[in-house]
Amino acid sequence: MKGAVYLGECEIEVREFPKPEPGPGEVLVEMRSAGLCGSDLHKYHSDRVWAEERHGMIAGHEPAGIVAELGTGATGLSVGDRVSVYHSLGCGHCAYCLSGEPVFCAEEGAFGRTRDGCHADFMLAPARHCLPLPEDFSFDVGAALACTTCTAFAAVHKLRARAAESVAVFGLGPVGLTTLLMAQVIGCRGIGVEVNAYRLDLARRLGCDVLVNAQDADAVETIMDLTDGRGADGILECSGSAAARTQTAEAAAKRGHIVIVGAGAREVTVEERKILSKELTIQGNAVFPMRAYFEAIEFLRSHPLPLDDMVTHRFAIEQAPEAFALFDTGNTGKVVFAWQ
Repeated sequence: MKGAVYLGECEIEVREFPKPEPGPGEVLVEMRSAGLCGSDLHKYHSDRVWAEERHGMIAGHEPAGIVAELGTGATGLSVGDRVSVYHSLGCGHCAYCLSGEPVFCAEEGAFGRTRDGCHADFMLAPARHCLPLPEDFSFDVGAALACTTCTAFAAVHKLRARAAESVAVFGLGPVGLTTLLMAQVIGCRGIGVEVNAYRLDLARRLGCDVLVNAQDADAVETIMDLTDGRGADGILECSGSAAARTQTAEAAAKRGHIVIVGAGAREVTVEERKILSKELTIQGNAVFPMRAYFEAIEFLRSHPLPLDDMVTHRFAIEQAPEAFALFDTGNTGKVVFAWQ
């Protein structure tokens, strides 16, 4: 089978691998769609020492496909089942893992980072991580549910936003755009902030009306103008930009909620006076608990979103270098590897 491997310094290589065999409690999943995530770009930009230390580990953590084989003791699944694969890994036995939150496990890992991932024709996964993908959801949406869509869902849920409130989203990559669409569909007034013209145009085409090009206008001033000087009730920071993180407190309303979603700048600098005087709530978002997958599916059934239309580019796995290079420009929506 073919799989994509990080070489470091923005290089990807497609290699031949033997088809893996599932061990006890494992499932072999034949890929149908595998997404590229913003966090994949952090690995793409890594140095060669980091890449060499991975010893040819396969990239990718947004998989959706078909169960091809079952290892001994892999229960609850059948060959041919459609699945999305939850991407965060843990020991499987601690309180966090048993409650479906392996991201907090002391042995936390992830596909594509600590074990072979989904940017390949096949991947191995623990059976408990293979989540049923309903027939009315495409494999592309299933791949997004493995990380992007459910991360957005969890972040919006943390805002406790109510209809008619204003929600500003900084950064309209796939996660940010999904949060903006979700906020709008529950009746909030969404305000999207982005510097990339392609992504602003995509957001407009998918139904986001109030958009701010932060290259041309001051984002904070514009948000204050749009909210009659009140500020946004909820803010989702999805860009990872240090400047945007600082602006969240400036653009927030009194007693506003800020959720930091995008990885990037290692420090979050916010003026203490604004936190105290506005009584702001600032919260991080570490992807999503496993139960959010099922909650997100029910949400999407009652609040349809154009998630398939968010996919702007599809590549064969053999084209992994071209796919990563394009995604790295920012001039895309969701990018996926597609099979059949």
